[in-house]
Amino acid sequence: MDTSKQNTASKILDALTSDIIQGVFPPGEKLQIKTLKDRYKVGTSPIREALSQLIAKDLVVSENQKGFYVSNISIDDLTDIYQARSKIEGLCLDMAIKKGGDFWESKIIAASHLLAKYSKSENIDMDEWQNRHFSFHEALVSGCNSPRLFQIRQSLYEKSTRYRNLWLQENVTNYERLQANQNEHVALMVLVLERDSIPAQKLIEAHIMTPVEIIKKNLP
Repeated sequence: MDTSKQNTASKILDALTSDIIQGVFPPGEKLQIKTLKDRYKVGTSPIREALSQLIAKDLVVSENQKGFYVSNISIDDLTDIYQARSKIEGLCLDMAIKKGGDFWESKIIAASHLLAKYSKSENIDMDEWQNRHFSFHEALVSGCNSPRLFQIRQSLYEKSTRYRNLWLQENVTNYERLQANQNEHVALMVLVLERDSIPAQKLIEAHIMTPVEIIKKNLP
């Protein structure tokens, strides 16, 4: 495959992944090839290639002779994804604490400041809050320096996004819940900067699991 075709395929994969995890194509919806071609302005080949890769990511399923469908969501899947995420996050954080240096610490402090400052805003934009929240958690584990673990972590993050969107609106618009969430972020930063690995791991695992019960109540 030449470079231009690779770039096109990559862009379609990214766009379709984003649309699925953001709910543009809801769980269980059939993904019509013609609809996707019209939406992304490409031919059949890059669409089919993207769908094949999304099957590997568990975001799409293929039914023989029936076509492609967005993977369904369930309480069992939700629990499994978040439990796996919490353990991987704890492992990445433990390794980061052991391996991270001064630059890593400075990234955490900067990301924490940006998130804390925005969390005090009167009118919070959910996308902006998500970006700052993501950057803080990325900074925490960035000192891990394990491409394989980062790959697993990213895959689980993508899978959890479809569920997390059911929780974010309630979390970000509820002042008390938002402040409790922010207090955990501050506590995490302190523990990490003090290189207190075991309490930091326990807190990050509990922090990751926090949305699960709320999401369960909002599952269709």
